[in-house]
Amino acid sequence: MYIFCLLFVMSSAHQLIESDEDLYKTVTNDINNLERKMNKKFEKIVTTFLHSIDSKCSKEIIGPLYEAAKGKVAKQSSLYQGKHFPASLALDGNTGTFSHTNTERNPSWWVDLGRLFRVVRIEVYSRRECCGSYLHDMDVTVGSSLKNMSLCTHYKGPAKTGEHFVLECEATMVG
Repeated sequence: MYIFCLLFVMSSAHQLIESDEDLYKTVTNDINNLERKMNKKFEKIVTTFLHSIDSKCSKEIIGPLYEAAKGKVAKQSSLYQGKHFPASLALDGNTGTFSHTNTERNPSWWVDLGRLFRVVRIEVYSRRECCGSYLHDMDVTVGSSLKNMSLCTHYKGPAKTGEHFVLECEATMVG
């Protein structure tokens, strides 16, 4: 009986909120703000935890650096000529393949690592046969979601064709 009444009251409240557009927007904004705050707090907790591990454990115990992105899901802002060179080609482990966006004002490429990692550096291989100079003025960001990113480093470039370069984060980041 009590559960039914509670469900009825909640359903009625939901209908009332939906019928009042201003109230609906306010509640939606409050929920979104709360979610952002929770994500920031969670990231701070994880960062604090990892710094604690760093101060108490040696690098050998934590483990060596490894390629966290290989084989993960990657996306980019566009495909070259609408169909060529998808983001996944940048993560296939073959330095002879590459991803490529269309010519656009702010092209972007990102990878979902599937879980949080301590990010120390990002290694980049430019194309071997041409076009290394396409890699320039890159902001490398790290975060727990696309909506919650922080700058790891900036690469002015331009890169050279066939160049392998390492971009070090200014501090260890969680993302």
